[in-house]
Amino acid sequence: MLRALLLAPVLLTGCAQSAGVGPSLARRPIESRDLSEPVREATPPIGADAQLGGEIEGLVNRARVGERDFAALLPRAEAAAAAAGAQGSESWLAAQQLLSALEAARGTTTSALGRLDALLAERVLARNEAGLADLQAAQQQVAALAEAQQRQFARLQARISR
Repeated sequence: MLRALLLAPVLLTGCAQSAGVGPSLARRPIESRDLSEPVREATPPIGADAQLGGEIEGLVNRARVGERDFAALLPRAEAAAAAAGAQGSESWLAAQQLLSALEAARGTTTSALGRLDALLAERVLARNEAGLADLQAAQQQVAALAEAQQRQFARLQARISR
């Protein structure tokens, strides 16, 4: 305790201002700046170049073809799943075959989604913002198609597996 009392004056001298002058009350540069200036907008996203734009369009179209093929097979697969008998029966095998065809059609959409994901990852890792907004929009669109297909496929698969 005695040591602390002896060290107190030494420690407090570090807090004292030199020559007894306090902080300046003069205006700082930031205080004289006009704050009514308009805020600058962020730069608009950089669009995709022609090559990337063509690839994005091709992938979205491929996903749509997969969706069209999937939608065309779906009613037949639903009917076969509803009629599927016990595991190993003719009706069960027919339902399984249609389910496999449905999976192949779904593969077209999911492969397009995979390529879009890879392109997005490449752009992000390279810190290249050119076409990033276009890629994200296409990826979201194709992901929505793939998710809807997955839900329908899983529903049919569960129905056949009962």
